[in-house]
Amino acid sequence: MFKNSVLEKDIEEIISNEKLFRAFDGSTVLITGGTGFIGSMLLRAFITANDRYKTRIKIVCHVRNMKKAAEFLGSLIERDDVEMIISESFEIDICCDYIIHTACPTTSKFFVTSPVETIDTSINSTKQLLELARRKNIKNMVFLSSMEEYGIPFERDKIVVMTEDSCGIINPLVVRSCYPESKRLCECYCASYSSEYGVHVSIVRLAQTFGSGISLSDNRVFMQFARSAIGEKDIVLHTSGETMSNFCYVSDAIVGILTVLLKGKTSEAYNICNDGETRTVVDIAKLVAEKITGGRIKVVFDVPDSPLTYGYAPDVRMKLCSDKAKLLGWIPQVDMESAYKRLIAYIREEKC
Repeated sequence: MFKNSVLEKDIEEIISNEKLFRAFDGSTVLITGGTGFIGSMLLRAFITANDRYKTRIKIVCHVRNMKKAAEFLGSLIERDDVEMIISESFEIDICCDYIIHTACPTTSKFFVTSPVETIDTSINSTKQLLELARRKNIKNMVFLSSMEEYGIPFERDKIVVMTEDSCGIINPLVVRSCYPESKRLCECYCASYSSEYGVHVSIVRLAQTFGSGISLSDNRVFMQFARSAIGEKDIVLHTSGETMSNFCYVSDAIVGILTVLLKGKTSEAYNICNDGETRTVVDIAKLVAEKITGGRIKVVFDVPDSPLTYGYAPDVRMKLCSDKAKLLGWIPQVDMESAYKRLIAYIREEKC
């Protein structure tokens, strides 16, 4: 079904959990951000499960631009089990059993150039979808949050393990805070709708996620590292690289999200990350330079006077704990070295 062999392999891994997908048989699932990385992978997983297991899952996919959807998703949008909603607004009125809200700005540069739009998109879309969940009395909604919600740990002289009950510092007067602060408020919206209206909603705090299916125009740090490896050019870091990178490969992330959608408790958050693979950014850069390219490239530093030049988050030394998600039966499978090998193979195949 998929032209890229790495993407096909990852989808096969995702749907190998037959029991997970059969639990959605006969359900209607609304996915926002259908042309985004996570949203598009969820769509691909559901339709593949329909073909493989003859499940009758109806996928309603919300996108803002039909041309982009057609280019990115191709013939998938023409399937009988897929319904496309094309709208700038998130005021959606459909009957559904589940909602997975993935739509959100994800680019650091956008956060600092368009902070108002970042906040408005996050908060308004989440409120409108919670209203839909309340009106239709759905089984569950998953709001896709971020590890940035934790902010900077109070203890800065050591690596801090962050569970779902942990909280750090976010300075609201720093423009870059528009993203993590809006995620925090959206989580509070979820808890409030659950408490006041009885809406079933769970929260996924996703670590940095990458893999097949990602847009080749994405410019986040993992794509920069992958491009450097492919072009055999030195990896240039614009920070000290001391931030701890909490990571999850896309196939593990999708299974984690669906596990929380089915089994997550209302108004509770779950870290989805491979906590056995927490490394500093500089250590990841060295892994790519040494293990992936065999030492043919090296890591160099070019740190600007102001970190806002590139819109990067401040240095953070924390390790997400995913024990709570593991209690639901979710176990991450892909380590970081394998993840980069898959990502690079995916990019090369896409460019052929």
